[in-house]
Amino acid sequence: MPARGEEWISKDEIKATIAAHLGCPVTDVADHDDLIQLGLNSIRMMSLAGGWRKRGADITFAELAASPTVESWHGLLSGDQAPPPSPEWPQPGEPATDDAPFPLAPMQHAYWIGRSDEQELGGVAAHLYVEFDGAAIDPQRLHRAVDALVAAHPMLRTRFLPDGTQQTLARPGRPVFEVVDLRDRDADAVEAELAAIRDRKTHQRLAIEDGQVIDVTLTLYRDRARLHLDVDMLAGDAMSYRVLITDLADAYGGATLPIPRYSYQRYLDQRRAGRDGAAAHERDRQWWQQRLPEMSGAPELPRAPERPASRRTVRYHHWLAPEAKERLITGAHARGVTPAVALAAVFSDTIGGWSAQDRFLLNVPLFHREPVHPEIDRVIGDFTSSIMLEVDVSENISIAQRAKAVQRIMYDSGSHAAYSGLEVLRDLGRHRGEPVLAPVVFTSALDLGELFSDNVIRTFGDPAWIISQGPQVLLDAQITELRGGLLINWDVREAAFPPGLVDAMFDAFTKTVRRLGDGDTAWDAEAAVRLPANQAQVRAAVNATDGPVSGRCLHQGFFDRAAAHPDDVAVLWGYDDGAGGWSYGQLASAALAVAGALRAQGVAPGDTVAVRLPKGRDQILAVLGVLAAGAAYLPIGVDQPAARQTKILAATDAAAVLTADGSPVDTGIAGLSIEAAREYPEPLPAAVIPDTSAIAYVLFTSGSTGQPKGVEVPHSAAMNTIDAVNDWFGVGNRDRSLAFSALEFDLSVYDIFGMFATGAAVVVVEESQRSSADAWVELIRQHRVSILNCVPGILDMILESGANRLGDSLRAVILGGDWVAASLARRLTAMIPGCRFAGLGGATETAIHSTICEVAGEPPPHWATVPFGVPLRNVRCRVVSPSGRDCLDWVPGELWVGGANVAAGYRNDPERTAQRFVVHEGMRWYKTGDLARYWPDGTIEFLGRADHQVQIRGYRVELGEVESALRSLPGVRHAVAAVVGTNAPQLVAAIAGDPVEGDVMVALAELLPGYMIPSRILMLERIPLTPNGKLDRRAAVALLGEPDTPAGPHAAATNDLQAALAEIVAEVLDVHPVGVHDDFFALGGDSVLATAVVARVRDWLEVDHAVVTDLFATRTVAGFAERLNKREAARGTPQRLAVIARHYLDVAALTDEEVLAEG
Repeated sequence: MPARGEEWISKDEIKATIAAHLGCPVTDVADHDDLIQLGLNSIRMMSLAGGWRKRGADITFAELAASPTVESWHGLLSGDQAPPPSPEWPQPGEPATDDAPFPLAPMQHAYWIGRSDEQELGGVAAHLYVEFDGAAIDPQRLHRAVDALVAAHPMLRTRFLPDGTQQTLARPGRPVFEVVDLRDRDADAVEAELAAIRDRKTHQRLAIEDGQVIDVTLTLYRDRARLHLDVDMLAGDAMSYRVLITDLADAYGGATLPIPRYSYQRYLDQRRAGRDGAAAHERDRQWWQQRLPEMSGAPELPRAPERPASRRTVRYHHWLAPEAKERLITGAHARGVTPAVALAAVFSDTIGGWSAQDRFLLNVPLFHREPVHPEIDRVIGDFTSSIMLEVDVSENISIAQRAKAVQRIMYDSGSHAAYSGLEVLRDLGRHRGEPVLAPVVFTSALDLGELFSDNVIRTFGDPAWIISQGPQVLLDAQITELRGGLLINWDVREAAFPPGLVDAMFDAFTKTVRRLGDGDTAWDAEAAVRLPANQAQVRAAVNATDGPVSGRCLHQGFFDRAAAHPDDVAVLWGYDDGAGGWSYGQLASAALAVAGALRAQGVAPGDTVAVRLPKGRDQILAVLGVLAAGAAYLPIGVDQPAARQTKILAATDAAAVLTADGSPVDTGIAGLSIEAAREYPEPLPAAVIPDTSAIAYVLFTSGSTGQPKGVEVPHSAAMNTIDAVNDWFGVGNRDRSLAFSALEFDLSVYDIFGMFATGAAVVVVEESQRSSADAWVELIRQHRVSILNCVPGILDMILESGANRLGDSLRAVILGGDWVAASLARRLTAMIPGCRFAGLGGATETAIHSTICEVAGEPPPHWATVPFGVPLRNVRCRVVSPSGRDCLDWVPGELWVGGANVAAGYRNDPERTAQRFVVHEGMRWYKTGDLARYWPDGTIEFLGRADHQVQIRGYRVELGEVESALRSLPGVRHAVAAVVGTNAPQLVAAIAGDPVEGDVMVALAELLPGYMIPSRILMLERIPLTPNGKLDRRAAVALLGEPDTPAGPHAAATNDLQAALAEIVAEVLDVHPVGVHDDFFALGGDSVLATAVVARVRDWLEVDHAVVTDLFATRTVAGFAERLNKREAARGTPQRLAVIARHYLDVAALTDEEVLAEG
């Protein structure tokens, strides 16, 4: 070893090496130049680091990237370094390959696993398909060239075996060359056949099990030819493709391809046998392990509402001209970032614009071959590795700043690339107990050279079609050099996304790239994706809701009607012999008496009066009296716990309480009997009509802190909602509503005052009838109720109870306050044809309702629930990201509601008011805490509550999404999902409705990823409802209880095959014991370990039909055993595995000495 400070490499040699990589004179490289600004990128730095490591230098990519100057690198490379070792090349005559099976490389293994139809996002091959058009190609010469190509490159005649190994053959097991002659067809027939060939080959899976990894087809037509070239990426990566197509052109031109002295098989053997990388691998493994607990997942991109049957990949492409490319490269270098990183940054922000989360993983392939042989660059094989790039786009910064941030992350992660991205994903899967995918890929092939050389294009024609597919990939963005410019390709599982989403994403990405290619100014622009112009126009249109404002107070319409038409019916109750009613005149007189009594109690305009009465007509009298006195009413349910009543009264400074018996309350507030008040001898002469900004009522809702919060709603806000809904449905004085809702529930405001505003009548549900659906049906039928405003659970009960006796009076059903199942619309239409049906979204803080979606006709089949719809009159809606930006179409965010219906705030709670009521661009908004998203047509879809987001094994799960999927299943009417358990939280669910056909778990697997499927689903006849008719989530969770936990050992095997499989799984995982129902992945399994398990099952249990996807599909020993037995039964050998398993168990139980003795 040289003495300390003795250099084994000079600055001049470093400069010469760098200049060779950059293709520039050595004199252009100075000691202190920023080498990235000179054009040195990450691929070249990886190559330099690898070459110097082969010479004995202890140097990493991260160290080079951290300080990219010749001066710094010389300091790193000089000093305590071992002398350069002599390269050990294969000796002459030593075979480059042999016919023994050899293991798959990590990326090959991922491709191989993902090909299976049973894998999530699987069912496709990893392959690159290209068409060359126009050249005159001789079929015989091309055939000879293909044969020479396959003979020269062993990986082009390698087959892939069911046990997860590969084997090089003397020749492919299937033909790899075909000629299609269309010269006798007319033009239309030719075009149709070419389109059919393209469609077929774009999505084909070659017979890799027979060694078919390349497919060359020549189509002859008219005076032209089209070359179709399809290569499975199991055989070669992007760099290999360049070698392959170059060699094919050379062989076609008459060149003799050299016999390889080195092979991919030898490369893998050396890598597995090598010891020099073990320390780096372990160091990097530990680095990634520390990050697993907080590591993000894949981008949460919007998905199509229905799981697509199609696995087709669609290519989006854009070509950036050479001049624009050079300006982009110059701009990137001037800012100290590589062009590839700059494009990765733009891609990150594009994906971030459509992702529900600002932090996510991108899958970034790396193309790097260790310089282990002089001919390594001519070897065809899959040398690809990858890193998991965790990006954070939450901060609003410029494109240049984002590029620098991404470069830091890229270099940090790349410096620990000895532990590959696939290994990181497997570890993350073990950490979460569920296989983890990284299906959004950014592939930069910059500086690999032109994809097709001039000779290739001269020989075969222009590339007319290029597309790639990859298993378990949703979107693969690729940047490649072509014709001097940049070819930007996105290969996308388009059917997995909502219509138009990918178009919008790709347009946003390419627009930014084009701006960077236009000049310097774009680099300082904001990096985040803003609403595209067409989306902004739609939002503006649906929010252009300005309309007339009545300027009336909540009670004003009632007293106006009473003065003009005192004999009109105002309130009805009961049925048959118990029926009764009040006219407008009668009710107005009594209300003014109540107002007089309150005034005598010292109640002044602007005060608050609590109303604590049983549900019924007296509540209506009470609130009219309070409002007539100029006060605001505060409803308190008589069934509320005394402690909560006390908290509410203490928080509101109520001036009086109207009760049934007039008894005082604990807080010292005087009580006033409603009976005494109605008989008060000095009624007010007329109702007080305050300014519409005055508070009309205060409703208390539950608070997350345990303290109830009182929402102050002014007259103007409540009347805006009432007027908008009445105008929408044409409510008039002949209508009648069923006042089901409790007074402390804001739907009651419309029940009462929605009718009084137009001179209509209110049919009251009394306290004794609150739980009787039969009574509600009779009230509707006998009083000919025309407007039903309630929560969905109440309509469900009415339809169930009212079959054949509901009558035909209902003309409009207005649902709110909870998820509105689309099936309710279908049931209502079947029972009462022509009845209008609408779901409305809203909150107490937005005066009952904010949005409306009327369902006309049959709801779309994929609707599990009715969306919120569009804003009501004088209402605005935003969907806002955590960073405060407007979310793009389909992207979930928090729903903000602004406009005329926003409440004044929370009573005596300025801090909470400031948190939830904000001013943005001159308008006051309420931050609802609801998760929602915009559809492209401007419809708002409700997704659940933000506080219903939970973490399960590291995954963020929306309980609302789980419930929506459950409700979409045939026969399911109601669903509640929850997390139970503290030590090992589990996702569970309860469902109710008609008997559900089939396996719910299996059906859910078609709709949700594995981590979102409940571990337990409870079937109920009915899910409990709250007194207001909403689903009672707390009661449902109580029924679900704590998750089942095994009291003793794991479930034992019940037969020999289960026992044998459990023993094999336990040995591979080194976990003892393994129960037959234990989840393989929750025990720490992954794709590599699954391959090992299946290899042993095939060998030790003689099961030639066992494949790795069996274990992925079944996940448990019991399921695996059942699947294998079914196949044996289909073969007519139902007992074969039982006999073999018994023999295996007998042998496994023997000691080594007993085995030797048996032998």
